[in-house]
Amino acid sequence: MRRYASWLILVTLLFAVSVLTAAKGNAQAKYKVVEVRRLTKAGGVDLPAQTLNDIHDKLREDLAIKGIFGAVVEDGGTISDADAANAVVLECKIIKFSKDSSAIGEVQVEVTLSSRGDHKQIQQFTTPELPVNCTNWGIMARATGHYLAEAIKRNLK
Repeated sequence: MRRYASWLILVTLLFAVSVLTAAKGNAQAKYKVVEVRRLTKAGGVDLPAQTLNDIHDKLREDLAIKGIFGAVVEDGGTISDADAANAVVLECKIIKFSKDSSAIGEVQVEVTLSSRGDHKQIQQFTTPELPVNCTNWGIMARATGHYLAEAIKRNLK
């Protein structure tokens, strides 16, 4: 019986910590809502459309987990009037993608954050080049989406 009680206490503590961490992240969100636009690519970048969609999905997922923004909505998503004043738009453009013969590539992304209401640019930066494994587009997309979320968190003023 003692063993079960200690497991129950441990599980309860872990749950409480995860709830408090999530609440703390949302309380510290600088912007209430972010609309994540579909990724675009520069003219010379050769990436499949599905890979761009997968990067976008992973980026949205990681931004929601990190608590950088209060809420993360899809491109063209509905935002309530109460949240619209503090809503921003995130646009990412892949400006470089190169792959060598060993299937190791590099991705570089230009990130722009602007106000949703007046479209005024808040911040723009270019990420450092990210080395990625290009043997599997799905793995490459997940790594790039995760990398982008980390870069946005680091660079957000």
